[in-house]
Formats: sequence, C-alpha cells, structure tokens
Amino acid sequence: MKKSVPELTRKADGTLVLRQVIEIEVPPGTSLLDAETGMQTALVDAGAGLMKELLHGSDADGKPLVIEGERLTAKAQKEPLMVESTFGAVTVTRWAYQGSRGGKCYYPLDGKMELLGSATPKFARAVGFKYAHMPAAKICQDLEENHGRTISVHFVQAMTDLLGAMALAVQPAPDTGRMPAPKEVATVAVGVDGACLQITVEPETPEEPAGRQGSRPDRRRERRLEWRTGMVGTIALYNKAGERLGTIYNGCAPPEHSGDGKEDFWFLMERDLAAVKARYPKARYEGISDGARDLVPWLQENTGELVLDFYHATGYLGNAAAAMVASGAGHRKRTESWLTQACHDLKHEDGAAARLCAEMQSRQAGATLSDASAELLQKAITYFSHNLERMNYAARVRAHLPIGSGVTEAACGLIIKDRMCGRGMRWSLRMAQHIITLRSLISSTAQCWQTFWKSNFATSMT
Repeated sequence: MKKSVPELTRKADGTLVLRQVIEIEVPPGTSLLDAETGMQTALVDAGAGLMKELLHGSDADGKPLVIEGERLTAKAQKEPLMVESTFGAVTVTRWAYQGSRGGKCYYPLDGKMELLGSATPKFARAVGFKYAHMPAAKICQDLEENHGRTISVHFVQAMTDLLGAMALAVQPAPDTGRMPAPKEVATVAVGVDGACLQITVEPETPEEPAGRQGSRPDRRRERRLEWRTGMVGTIALYNKAGERLGTIYNGCAPPEHSGDGKEDFWFLMERDLAAVKARYPKARYEGISDGARDLVPWLQENTGELVLDFYHATGYLGNAAAAMVASGAGHRKRTESWLTQACHDLKHEDGAAARLCAEMQSRQAGATLSDASAELLQKAITYFSHNLERMNYAARVRAHLPIGSGVTEAACGLIIKDRMCGRGMRWSLRMAQHIITLRSLISSTAQCWQTFWKSNFATSMT
C-alpha cells in the first residue's frame, strides 16, 4: 500500500477540502477476503490521517478569545488529546484557554468539533446505538472483528453514560413534521405497562428497615439486588383500515426509592401525547390496557375511551373453560369447543361479554366444582364483571379499531426486557435509565433518535 501525505485546504468560500491518494496492491493469488480486508485497513488508516488533519485544522489559532464577556488566553503549549473516531484513535494537540484568575480550562477544538468526551460525534453515536442493543463486550468484539477498531469495555460504558445523560436531559418530543399526515391518522391508541428488571441498590443503613422481600445481596459489590418495575408507554397511530402507521415509545427506569411514584413517566407521556393531539386534533383517542386498575385513572383522564385488552380477556376464558363443561367422556374436546366459540362470540357478537359473564355465574351457582376450578372460574367472573364497559369488541372490530394491547406488551420487551434482562444482568438506576431512554428514542417512529442528534450536534465548522 502506498499513500500520500494527508492534506487539508480551505477554499475562499470556507469549504474544507481533504485530500489523500491511496494505492493498494493486490498480488496474484490473493483471496477476495484478504483483498477486501486489506482495502478496509488502508481506508481506515487513511481516514484516521484525514481526521487528524481535520481536527488540527479546526482548532483555534492561539490568540486571545472573549467567551461570555471574559477574556481568555492560551497556555504556552498545546495539550495532547487522543480522540476515538470511526477510523481509529488519533492523537491531536489543541490549545487550552484560561481566564486571568485560572480555573477551568476551555478547549475551542472540543466545542467546535462537538467531541463527546474523547470521541467524535459519529463514533459516539455508533457506540451508543450499539450499547442500546448489546452488551459492551459484544460491541468490542464486533468493532474489532468487523471494523478493525479496538476499544475497551470501559470506554463503551463511559461513552454511553455521557450520551445517556445528554439524552435524558433533552429527551426530545416527537418531531411531528416527520409523522404521518393528519388526514391519514384516524385513531390513536395509548397504552402503558410495567416491566421488571434487576437493579443494584445501595446497602441499607442502620436506620433503614430490613431488606424488602425479593431482595438479596450482590456479592460482587456491597449492594443489594432487587427486582423492580420500570414503566413503558406507547402512542400508536392507526389509519381508517386499522393499520398501524407508527408508534412513539417512552420508558422510565424504576424510581430511586421503591415507594416513589411515576411522575417522570407520566410527564413524558403527557408531553408526547400533547404533541400528538396537536398534530391530530380530529383523531379518536383510546386507552388500551390489560386491566391493571392503577393505570386506568391516567388513561381515563388522557383518552376518550377505554378498552380492555382482548387477549387478556380470552386468557381468563381459557382458565375458566374446564369448569364450564361437565366432566365425563370427551371433556377435553368439549372444553376446547366451548372456548373456541366463547372467544369467537366475544370478538364478533354484540353484548357477548355480559352474556359470557352471566353464563359463568350461572355455572358457578349450579355446578359442583373442584377448589382449583372454582377459583379460576371466580377470577374470570370478577375480571369480566369489573371490565364489562370496556369490552365492546364486536363494534370495534366492525369499525377497524384496535382491541389489543399487543403494541404495549411488545414494548415491554422492546424497550426493557430484550436488552436488560439477559442472563446475569443487573443495572444501576442511572445506567438503566440511560439505556431505556436511548432505546425509546431509537425505536420511535417519529425519528426521535435523529432529532436528538440533529438538535445536539449541529454546529458548523466554519
């Protein structure tokens, strides 16, 4: 491989021109894999050289600066900085400025090039995106194997911590300009749910009560491990045919103290829902949940109609089905037949929920059941009787309206479970919140991830 010296020039209009000539030799008999690997190595090496020139050429000139009314002067010598970039680690020297009274140094290069810690924005974005999807060790392996980049687990975690803190501080609202046109959206379904993850918490002090049920010591640190509930919310957009056009996701880690409320989560949901309502004032707003009574008041306050998840309802029918059929020959087949018909009626027949509830009550009063069957039947009766006003499924099916909370149930996995509940995983509250925030931004249809980067890393180099 031959290459020229990297050059950076600036045109009269301020345009920066980066130039380097690369020659790559591929000897006879070289496999395509080896040739491609050699090309990648050469291009990465050239990219690192050009990045170094770009950084050097973008620093201040060492002359005094005035920042926020204070005059700053450069130190006698430049200070070195190793910058991690997409092409590799490059070491640059940049001017450090201070005021006449000393104090914290100001580095013009860091601010102008929007370095995140010691990383370029592009590389920081890649690392943050990857850490939102896989463990740090896997990221290091992926970067080394596929991109020729060697970094440490500590760097991945530290970079994601910085990025997560920024995202948490900003948490941009949905970019409504990137959402479907108002005429396309007929229904907005809002859902909220919780998902458990394992959290490491500080050790108890003598004044604190004994460990809560379900907690245990974390032998790797002087902390306790507890399963706590994080919150996930979805705002799903549907057209007139009932097709989902996109979804906005929100999530929050468990509160620092287990007795605290969910104020931060409700704030995010209300903010994003307000933006959606402003975009779609004529849409139909519905709250879909699985019947958890602590979530109903918020949904009732912020949506126009409440819907009980159809599939939770059929689950209760499934549990009660054995009690609804007389014992004897063919009991299993008759149970399956009853359940199939009951689920069909519940979905397609008006008033089916009330009729099924009455049928189960009649069966409870007139049959001799085992304790287990009687208990399951009672639970189904209670579930139906408490939620009848939210079970008008037949009319909703005819109107192509959503009847299930599957979007929200899946979001519990998408935002929390899939990434944060792997074998042996435990999280600090801080990092848990950072990961949940990043995954919510990345997953949302309204391009919240792109909006976050555009709003925080858009400074011109000129």
